[in-house]
Amino acid sequence: MDPFLPYSIPIQGLKIGIHQYQYTLDNAFFRHFEGSPIEEGLVEVQLQLDKRSDMLLLDFRFDGYSNAECDRCTAAIRLPIHDERQLVVKYGDAEGEEEDEVVFISRDAPELNVARYLYEFAVLALPITNTYDCQNDPVPPCNFDVLKYLANDTGEQKPNPVWDALKGLT
Repeated sequence: MDPFLPYSIPIQGLKIGIHQYQYTLDNAFFRHFEGSPIEEGLVEVQLQLDKRSDMLLLDFRFDGYSNAECDRCTAAIRLPIHDERQLVVKYGDAEGEEEDEVVFISRDAPELNVARYLYEFAVLALPITNTYDCQNDPVPPCNFDVLKYLANDTGEQKPNPVWDALKGLT
């Protein structure tokens, strides 16, 4: 059975107007994508589909987290994921073609599978570094030993006699 079947929206016969969908992206969902930067997490997705006579407008809202290791203190953290994205789906002969946030499908397409877009948008919602403002958490997950070590680093480098000897060769 296709694991992405629950993410297919039957667009043939769907009335013109706004339709709401909800999806939960969990560990099982992210495992279907090889090399996914989100290995463990939980993301709730609200999808508003606005069907028009000439196109579909899909507005995605993501709220959840990804389990990660903090880049600052190496503690296990729940990296917050919050984002909003829009996808425009137009009817046309260039089925399967994409340009930026526009996808083209045939007018005869019976369904639109949004699994790929859910995955891509969730990954794009990840911050560049695995850190967040955890001081507002009731119990910060920080590894205070590592943070104390980093705070004691004065930035001064000890002289290296090898480099001193090489400087004298000029």
